[in-house]
Amino acid sequence: MKRERQAALLLSMCLLLGLLAGCQQGGTGDAGGSAPSQGQTTAAVDYANDPNWFGTDDGKTVTLNFWCGIQPEYGYQQLVDNFNAEYADKGVQVAYNRYSNNTDGNTQLETYLLVNANIDVFIGYGNRDRLYNRGEAGMLYDYSGYLDSIGFDVAKELGENTAAEYIREDGTIWGLPTKFDNKGWIMINVDAFRAAGVEIPYNGWTYDEFREACRKLNEKTGTYAMCWGFDFNYASKLTYVSSVLGQNNLFTDETMTETNLDHPVWIEGLQLIKDTMDEGWAVPLADDLAEKMTVQTAYLTGNCAMYAIYSQLRLAMDTATYPHDFVTALVPFPVPGDEYAAYKDQANQSYSGDFISIASGCENKKAACEFVRWYIEGGMNPIILAARYPLWNGNDTQEILEVISTHAAGTVDPESLTHLFKADRSAFTGAGYVSGHDEDIRDIIWEEWQAYLSGEIPSAEETMRLAKLRADEVIKEAGGLLA
Repeated sequence: MKRERQAALLLSMCLLLGLLAGCQQGGTGDAGGSAPSQGQTTAAVDYANDPNWFGTDDGKTVTLNFWCGIQPEYGYQQLVDNFNAEYADKGVQVAYNRYSNNTDGNTQLETYLLVNANIDVFIGYGNRDRLYNRGEAGMLYDYSGYLDSIGFDVAKELGENTAAEYIREDGTIWGLPTKFDNKGWIMINVDAFRAAGVEIPYNGWTYDEFREACRKLNEKTGTYAMCWGFDFNYASKLTYVSSVLGQNNLFTDETMTETNLDHPVWIEGLQLIKDTMDEGWAVPLADDLAEKMTVQTAYLTGNCAMYAIYSQLRLAMDTATYPHDFVTALVPFPVPGDEYAAYKDQANQSYSGDFISIASGCENKKAACEFVRWYIEGGMNPIILAARYPLWNGNDTQEILEVISTHAAGTVDPESLTHLFKADRSAFTGAGYVSGHDEDIRDIIWEEWQAYLSGEIPSAEETMRLAKLRADEVIKEAGGLLA
């Protein structure tokens, strides 16, 4: 699987090399002002040594190409406009470019990074593996030196966990997370819950309670209770199911030489998903994949009362684009039973993401570094309305909640957001040991899940047994952990 992704990336790179040859990164232009008339003299400006100038040494303004995977109208264009206004006389401007955060879009992104074309700063998604893989492939610039030079303390500004997870042993920083969220929460239709007489599980619930809610929602509304959204993001469903295993979600121990995929938690979670489909409570897998069920097509249209994702809350706020008259809440994904009560709030799935990185081929690295600092230290605040909640400790949580509550009035349940923000965003925990095999293991699990959910494998136990055999073999063939 990893070899296939690498082959696709290499093919795309070869196809685009000819098109991109000669591309110039970061345009330049005159810094502004009229030229002195003949006979007049002006004092020379020492641009090269001016700490507040981020353009070229000869006084020209540079333009950074900023790539991101979110539509500009969800606060990103405002963010860019704010920066450009603030830095109009400081020698740097930013141009916004959107890419698709999917397989094709990330392949394109990495192709451009490899050939040093058209990208200066970008927001990357996924887990730390992807960030580190890009860095090790020479795609990313280490901007730790700039942060040190301005006294930016990662542990103080973004939390001790951020410093521990994203500053390598040699001090290298290829990218820092900028947002806080929780991988263990889902979106629910508050109006549908109330109509069905189902209590909103602000503080969590169990599989049995979830099943009963699905039954009532299906009976009372006549629509699906749940859309799992496998086509949109299958990996998030693996996280939901394994969340109560903590660090042992994939591996039996810290040696990471054997997977934990035959654990009863994996089996119970998979069985829950199968049951919801068999009972007619959830969108069938075939329909989910064939029709590419998304928040827009399944949830905001009222075709289901729950959608298994958190990150798309911004769409629920956008009633102009996606007209709907119900309120959305965020709630924790259920746990297998009361024996996992400690995990009901899914606090162990607090997570930081949206990594901001600088391309190794960026020609204007000082300007790029300054944009990164500005973005982290409050510059990204306009995208709070896109449900991208800042990780930076300099932000006041209550102010963020007030902004969201005002903007999202009538579309998002404020009580659920209050519960979400009770977690310490600077002390995110994430989940699991991180190895060089995680992505391949998740692909294997998903392949076996599809076979079971499609009726090709007789039981959840057999499904996870096969997944474990294949995953353990991947580790064995690679000689254990990747260096």
